Amino acid sequence: MNFDFSDDQYLFHDSVRDFLGDRWSVAKLRTHLEGSGFDDALWRDLSELGLLAMLVPEEHGGLGLGYVDLALVLEEFGRHLVPGPAVETMLATDIIVRYGTPEQRAALCPAIASGALRIAPAIAEVEAGFDLDQTAAVAVSSGDGWLLSGRKILVPYADSVDRLLVVARFGEAGPLGLVLVEPGRAGITMRPHSLLDIASRAHEVVLDGVATGRGDVVGGGPSPDAVLRLADGGAVAASAQMAGVAGKVLDLAVDYANQRIQFGKPIGSLQAIKHRCADMLASLETGRTAAYYAAWALADDPPERARIVSMAKAFCGDAARSICNEGLQIHGGIGFTWELDIHLYLRRAKALEYAFGDAATHRERVMSATLLEMEAA
Repeated sequence: MNFDFSDDQYLFHDSVRDFLGDRWSVAKLRTHLEGSGFDDALWRDLSELGLLAMLVPEEHGGLGLGYVDLALVLEEFGRHLVPGPAVETMLATDIIVRYGTPEQRAALCPAIASGALRIAPAIAEVEAGFDLDQTAAVAVSSGDGWLLSGRKILVPYADSVDRLLVVARFGEAGPLGLVLVEPGRAGITMRPHSLLDIASRAHEVVLDGVATGRGDVVGGGPSPDAVLRLADGGAVAASAQMAGVAGKVLDLAVDYANQRIQFGKPIGSLQAIKHRCADMLASLETGRTAAYYAAWALADDPPERARIVSMAKAFCGDAARSICNEGLQIHGGIGFTWELDIHLYLRRAKALEYAFGDAATHRERVMSATLLEMEAA
């Protein structure tokens, strides 16, 4: 059985890498470290290339692709430190396509495919973090709709998107569901976070009795499966991006090691540096494989999906942290300077490491799933 990507998938991957290499750079990213951090021209370019339409069905103007195809693109997003809510919009697209009502799909999917609609998930909370079981945001029944209240943190680009995809509990002890609301709707306030990843933006969003109707709720009612898939999709997206970040840092470290002369020869010729680079490569390839496997699990939805996703998120987080740290050390003292780009990659890797649950959280999830399976056997 051949588990490799197809020629078309590799061709698409190469096209994305070439495109981002031509249209986006860390030098350009540095010009967006202040302000909204959102680049309209890049967003239009991503839309014209068809990346925002990847998960949109063909009948709604999209490409009708899946998470396996998306994994290669997300890896390049990490490698090039792509800003803006493109990844978040893709995550929301998958949920709308799978769980939205026919009316929601017809209204939202064409707008997403054309680049006219940007969406950001609002999942994390102060007390709960990304633990869905501890979600405190609540939608209380009111007439024909609900009043949505809660406090979300780390909502990416909340002031630059057209919709927020809010995870909330329907009733004080009810099931979870997803609500689409405009950031400017009455009852919503937000404030910006100060992030370690200075090339990204995120906000705290407070919802105080925000009026919503059936058309705002994905699927028309609560759907715990949709919420869980959104969280798993975010974990896979973070894993693939971390593989891209780590791959770029390894390339930067190897290039520097081949150029830096010490004791009359490149430091890359020294055995200690060679061993470090070899270990970095082994971690990178293992993490990349885990991320690809997790993307397949989201696409095919096997019974062990949760365990596969968590294994990838935990390993990729550890691998990206280790590779970025080693890459910085290989650069020596200059690696800590503002002028070098490596700190921007390290910042992005650290942010992704904790997004959608850190390694410890996902290892506990793997252990819990394994113990349940053993008890059932």
